[in-house]
Amino acid sequence: MPDNIPNVPRSINLPGQRQRSIASKLLHKHPLHPSPTLATSTPSAPPFPPLKIICISDTHNTKPALPPGDILIHAGDLTENGSFDELQSQLDWLSAQPHRYKVVFAGNHDVLLDEKFLEKYPERRYGDPRTPRDLNWGSIHYLENSSVTLDFEHEDDHSQELIKRTISVYGSPWTPQYGVSAFQHPRDEDVWTDKIPQGTDVVVVHGPPRFHLDKRHFHRAGCPLLGAEIAWVKPRLVVFGHIHVGYGREDVLLDRTRRIYEDVMNGWAGWVALAWMVWCILLARLNMALSGEEKMLGSARRTVFVNAAVVGGPENQLINDAVVVEL
Repeated sequence: MPDNIPNVPRSINLPGQRQRSIASKLLHKHPLHPSPTLATSTPSAPPFPPLKIICISDTHNTKPALPPGDILIHAGDLTENGSFDELQSQLDWLSAQPHRYKVVFAGNHDVLLDEKFLEKYPERRYGDPRTPRDLNWGSIHYLENSSVTLDFEHEDDHSQELIKRTISVYGSPWTPQYGVSAFQHPRDEDVWTDKIPQGTDVVVVHGPPRFHLDKRHFHRAGCPLLGAEIAWVKPRLVVFGHIHVGYGREDVLLDRTRRIYEDVMNGWAGWVALAWMVWCILLARLNMALSGEEKMLGSARRTVFVNAAVVGGPENQLINDAVVVEL
């Protein structure tokens, strides 16, 4: 390089980078994004006391302390190697917990529960002939691409009326292909569209949807098609793990503006979508001016996203607490 040419860093523009930058700025211009005053639940009539949901994931044979609650959810990777003994030990621990309902899901490490995987990799049975049908599940509900409805009753202190409430839970273990593990699908395969039933209150998946507590090093590791399905269903709570460093909670309004934003960030939409985003923001500001900020904020309900991975570090040490959510 000639001496008279300055050695300055090169700026590399990736395809769609400008659109993504504009979409991020527009999202923060919306009066309901990311307001911390949005409600996360819709009150019942007559009122039902909030249900306390205890969320954990990625225990990898550890047994963290669990606070009391109504529902205990484990979002997968109970074990490290997926052996029968590892899995049974975790199930015995979970089944013995005092929570009224215990709902458990598999992760990519729980290979014993993926019989198709074991047909392809029989060495991952570790010489043990026992199968999932030999497991003692105790008081646990195990879901695999299926749903369960949990029933609750509460007697009102004033009217003595017996109030009933149900919570519907859907769960799936699928994660995008990464290495050789159980319950994984090719990254370009759509395993999510129209899979989660409308009206589902709680969705539990092992891996995160893209853009929700899914940062791994310098990239997003979540599944975009899962994110699109969740945006369509709008559950009240989404629980997952898999990406240990994403541990935490976020409350997100899954409205049309958010769906457009994620489409642009995924590279599925461009300038026309950004124009629609501007229109949505202007309309929201007009509605807020006409109906009042308090009323508009009160009618907007966020979805709670929880990455409940309790371990971290190179040796999967127990470092995080269970996440408690009230619905």
